[in-house]
Amino acid sequence: MDVTIQSQILDLMNDLKKKYNMGIIMITHDLGVVAEVCSRVVVMYLGQVIEEADVHSLFENPLHPYTKGLMKSIPQLDGDRSKKLYVIEGKVPSLHQVAKGCRFASRCDYADQTCEQEPVLESYSSTHQIKCWHYNKIKEKEGESHVG
Repeated sequence: MDVTIQSQILDLMNDLKKKYNMGIIMITHDLGVVAEVCSRVVVMYLGQVIEEADVHSLFENPLHPYTKGLMKSIPQLDGDRSKKLYVIEGKVPSLHQVAKGCRFASRCDYADQTCEQEPVLESYSSTHQIKCWHYNKIKEKEGESHVG
């Protein structure tokens, strides 16, 4: 979609939201739009919610390895243009071939036997939920800073 048309559509959606005091559910892969327009974000992988947070928390402190990978793959306009974009390793499995347990395990650097069990969506804070067995271990290893 042309950037000008996209901007006009987003402005129209925002006007309608204000006029009718309503919420909008936006399904997109465009993280730039998410950062500008959304107040809450739900990250899904293979049809399951893996992380949910207010937009500021998610962009500043992504917890799930998939969300971290998405954030690292955002092009940095002020950065080194010769640097390749980050790629999440592995192939996305077919929905017909999804293993039991964590759906991201086959592509995750932190996966172990624990990931053979289905993780639960748990509260990290009052505004941030995460579905990963290892998010505390990952945070300790990587620190509190944004990964992008």
